[in-house]
Amino acid sequence: MIDSTNPLRRSVYRLAVAAAGVVALLSLYLVNPELPTLTLPEIFRPVAEPVVEAVNVTSVLAATTIVAIVAAMRKLPYGMAAALMLCIGSNITGAGIREWASDTSATLLPNGHVVAIIALWGAALLVTAPRFQPVLVGLGFVVVVAVAGAVALVDPISVPGIVASLLVGAIWWALASAVMLYSPAAAERERQRPDTAAIAFSRYNGNNRP
Repeated sequence: MIDSTNPLRRSVYRLAVAAAGVVALLSLYLVNPELPTLTLPEIFRPVAEPVVEAVNVTSVLAATTIVAIVAAMRKLPYGMAAALMLCIGSNITGAGIREWASDTSATLLPNGHVVAIIALWGAALLVTAPRFQPVLVGLGFVVVVAVAGAVALVDPISVPGIVASLLVGAIWWALASAVMLYSPAAAERERQRPDTAAIAFSRYNGNNRP
């Protein structure tokens, strides 16, 4: 069982998740499955095209800047570093895979639009106040599904291609969240958490021993 109070163990767990994601990606391109392209009703294409066009370099940079500003306003310097690490790392990795596996079917490659949205979602979750995170989880999921669906209508992509995009984001989210474990602000919030009854009882006994 992982001790949730130990940053080192928690970071090792996240590194293991990232390593598993890398193995899964490599396995995907070694197996190179031949699966059909996702097909959705063409009636939605006029709506899908503006959605895909909206996810571009300018909008992604603007959204990344907003996430960094939120981290700065919340006095989370580690959050700024983690958010930038996640967004930049995910997009560079996605582009690198498309270059490295250029001989692979385009439908299996991570899609840049989907990778960018997943990275922004993960970065926002890292720096947002806990009380807003449930809303952000639901809203982010809807946006990711919408962008993935729009991409399926505009560009050729298969289920493994979407999975590859998710894996790229998951790998970098695990690494970025490991960085956040060592944030002084996060550590202070952890220290100020109310004790559970068991911890409080244990501390009381320890302080009252002869």
